[in-house]
Amino acid sequence: MNIEEILRGGKFKKLLDKTMADIKEKSNLNRLELEVIYLLFHYDDVTTLTDICQCTQMNKGHISTTLDNLVKKGYVICKRDENDRRYVKYQLTEASTQIRMEIDKLWGDLLTRIVSGIPREELEIFSKVAEQINHNIDELL
Repeated sequence: MNIEEILRGGKFKKLLDKTMADIKEKSNLNRLELEVIYLLFHYDDVTTLTDICQCTQMNKGHISTTLDNLVKKGYVICKRDENDRRYVKYQLTEASTQIRMEIDKLWGDLLTRIVSGIPREELEIFSKVAEQINHNIDELL
């Protein structure tokens, strides 16, 4: 397998959909809604529509609809930025706690299984290489 195949990510998305099937059914949330909850929970610097679009590589219309759905379902609230009222920041509510915990466990278990059998040193090298590839892609964009 070459780097191009890994970057396309189709296999990973299929695996993620398969792994998340149960939580999607129980919560009545789709994969993107669950991903947004995960991002808001794990990354302090992911708070705005633009931040989420950058992380998911999805367009603003799609993410905006997803955030609206999460607000309607009570999992997310939106607040105006105190320093610049033009910006809206999104935060998780207490109602999202159970889903956050389930996603976190599911994601952790999945990552453990994905890297199973790979020595720590090789994972550290892979991490450095992935960071450089990401940096190079950012430069090209």
